[in-house]
Amino acid sequence: MENERIAHFEILELIGQGSMGKVYRARDVRDQEIVALKAFFPDTSLTEQQHDELLARFQKEANILTTIEDKNVVGIREVGTYEGQEYIAMEFLDGPNLKDLLAMGVSFTIEDIVDVGVQVLAGLDACHRAGVVHRDIKPANIVKLPSGTVKLADFGIARILTDATISRTGTVVGTPNYMSPEQISGGEVTPRSDLFSLGVVLYELATKHKPFDGENITTIMYNVVNLTPPSASSFVEEMPEAMDQVLARAMRKRPEDRYQEAREFQKDLLAVEAKVPVAEDTVASASGQDRADSAAPIGAVDTCYCVDCGAPNNPKNLVCVRCHRPLLKRDMAMRFADKVLRVSPEMRLDRTLTAVLNFILALLVVLMIYFFFRSG
Repeated sequence: MENERIAHFEILELIGQGSMGKVYRARDVRDQEIVALKAFFPDTSLTEQQHDELLARFQKEANILTTIEDKNVVGIREVGTYEGQEYIAMEFLDGPNLKDLLAMGVSFTIEDIVDVGVQVLAGLDACHRAGVVHRDIKPANIVKLPSGTVKLADFGIARILTDATISRTGTVVGTPNYMSPEQISGGEVTPRSDLFSLGVVLYELATKHKPFDGENITTIMYNVVNLTPPSASSFVEEMPEAMDQVLARAMRKRPEDRYQEAREFQKDLLAVEAKVPVAEDTVASASGQDRADSAAPIGAVDTCYCVDCGAPNNPKNLVCVRCHRPLLKRDMAMRFADKVLRVSPEMRLDRTLTAVLNFILALLVVLMIYFFFRSG
């Protein structure tokens, strides 16, 4: 499509595509500004109803973006229709997203994590104050520009918080690894859901491990709803205790136990960087027990250990909280080994007799070989 146009935008190259359409790097011929042009090109195999639903979602994204103006949210330049073609012209983000950086093996320091978190939270604060919940906070939707500015992008499944929409439950949308428990359960989605997802992202930046992972979507969703991930410091020894506490609070299962707003989360992240105590509620939350969590902190008496990675687990867990593999508990393995070693006296006598006979047989073979060569 090089050198083709949509309205006054000259198409330069295709840079991405999804269920709703394609995203191009384009040039506005009026001022030569480079933009990201999102054009509505749905799958031609869709039914008329599916097409209309996607078009409504596309238009809603455009409307949402026009209501938010913040340096940490992708900027909207223009929304329009050209010869029946719906399009959104957005700020072109010339930088890698966090998913790309993680894939390249980039390591994030505590300062980097705090910087990313604080900037994303600034963008989320603007969204939430405008009555918008993003609902898909994940590394791929957070872009870091060469200037160091972090931008929140892709509002394709965002929801405007109105009486008509906030009560709509039962619909699951988002990316499973980063979704909040209430999203997975089809419950009420609020700004606190975005804060949970950001906690998951920051945990991954800190440890290079997804806190909720598994071999399939079902396992991942089970883990999000039921399991508490190991602390970040279990992967990174130098991780400050305060960061463990902040991440633990952000990822609490019940929304009322998490940070209630972006600025509260921001304040604690900055406290981590400044090496000053975080809020008392954060410390209490990190040490408390989530009522809905079967993998909550456990005592020495009822602790079992994963055979694969050695992580301590609640005996009720079906999947290890660290390696996310089916939990073959170490105490089960030890009991099995102990049972095998407990042989009866008769079996022990038989094994001893067999060993003696094998030794005698081997000795006879050696003697036969010796006399054979000697007589020769």
